[in-house]
Amino acid sequence: MSDAPQYWSPEFIEVFVERMNEDAEFQRTARGFSETIILRCLDAPTDEDVEAAYHFEEGEVVGVDLWIDDAPSEDMRNDPFDKSEGMARATADYATWCKLDRGEMGVMQALASPDYQIEGPKLRIMTNIGVLNGMSDVAARIEKTY
Repeated sequence: MSDAPQYWSPEFIEVFVERMNEDAEFQRTARGFSETIILRCLDAPTDEDVEAAYHFEEGEVVGVDLWIDDAPSEDMRNDPFDKSEGMARATADYATWCKLDRGEMGVMQALASPDYQIEGPKLRIMTNIGVLNGMSDVAARIEKTY
C-alpha cells in the first residue's frame, strides 16, 4: 500500500504547500507574488467539495484556508467570489482537475474549457499565469493516488 496522499485530500494539500515552498523553479516563477489563489474541487472521490485558499507572500505559501463540505455543497457552490479575498478563484470538478494534473489538459486549455471556471480580474490572472502554471507543475510532480 502506498503512503501517497489522495489527490485533493487535506494530506495532499499539505504536501502541495511544502513542495511549492521548497521547489526552486516554482520559487523563481512566483518570486514577488503576494496574492491569494483559491482553488475549488467539486465532487472529490470522498463525496466532498473542497476549497483551498493559498495565501502567498513574496512567492511563499504562508497559509491555506481549507473548506470541506459534503457534495454537492450548496453553500460552497453558491458562494459569490469576493475579489477582496483573492486574486482568482478556479473551480472545476474532480475529473477536470485530474486531467490537468496528468497533463491531459494545460492551464490555457482549462481556461477555455466550460468545465473549468476562473473568476477574478482577467488581466491580473493572465499577468500571473506563470504562477498558475507553476502550481500545476508542482502538483503534477507529487506522488498521489486518484
